[in-house]
Amino acid sequence: MRTRFHALAVLALLASAHPAGAAPATSVPDSVFATVGTRTIGRAEVDARAAAALQRVRLEEYEARKRALDAMIETDVLAREAAAKHTVPESLIAREVDAKLPAATPEEIDTWWTDNRGQFPGQTKEQAQPQLVTAIQNDKRATARSTYVRGLRRKYGARVTLEPPRVAVATANAPSLGPAKAPVTIVEFSDFQCPYCSRAAQTVERVVQRYGDRVRLVYRDFPLDIHPNAEIAAQAAACARTQGKYWEMNRAMFADASKLAEPALVETATRLGLDGDKFKTCLDAGDGKDSIQHDLADGASYGVNATPTSFINGSMIVGARELRAFTDIIDDELERARQ
Repeated sequence: MRTRFHALAVLALLASAHPAGAAPATSVPDSVFATVGTRTIGRAEVDARAAAALQRVRLEEYEARKRALDAMIETDVLAREAAAKHTVPESLIAREVDAKLPAATPEEIDTWWTDNRGQFPGQTKEQAQPQLVTAIQNDKRATARSTYVRGLRRKYGARVTLEPPRVAVATANAPSLGPAKAPVTIVEFSDFQCPYCSRAAQTVERVVQRYGDRVRLVYRDFPLDIHPNAEIAAQAAACARTQGKYWEMNRAMFADASKLAEPALVETATRLGLDGDKFKTCLDAGDGKDSIQHDLADGASYGVNATPTSFINGSMIVGARELRAFTDIIDDELERARQ
């Protein structure tokens, strides 16, 4: 938090350094931020160096506005619908959302336990079940309320023109799932040895299942230096791609990060039906390294400095976020496509 507020404070200080109408101390072009002898340091060079921090500041500003805007629109449409049905918003939500929530199913409890068991150290699934059920019901309630309010927004003609900060992220030649003309493209910069990336991969898998052909998923490599097997795992994915098994290898590596050393990768490739000898030859030759370096350079230029980092139609989302963090943005993008 200190870092975020410090960044905003610095920007505010810079903005107030020259009040409206005041002349700058020296006469230099607006795009030049400094000179050192005969060298000039311009906006583009500074922005490239500060890309990650600047993108996060822009994103925080947008998210603050969007939260306020969404709350204002929700208050308005609920009041309109409540008035039309001769009730109050609280009773409307209780009747149209809370009363219609289905109970948590055994399958949902199993899924939540698998995805979140780390939050219940020393507990069995049975011991944690009351907390799991509460979490599932809270998630269902939030999702149902969001869906209900989104329907009211359409009913009462709410149209949002506030745009998120977007980055033009290249997708050419990268492995992808889904139609090229899907209205929503998710580009995932990830690391096969990153535990948060493994969690994010499960979330994105659920996103793809939920939205089908309306979403295209693109994977780009961003192996971090702190993970010794991340780069060879990225190479393994590239080698599997040459044999038409990219996504099978991708899922297998995210499913078990303990098997990312070369011998284990060859075993996994063979188990998935790849030609093991060709796969090992590909790894030994270093195939895919150029592509990995290209992804790293591109990611850095987009402001990526941690994994996982996703871009949903160019809008950045950082970290292993919950499903609703993705679905809220995707639903907004689909709504924009309909307008």
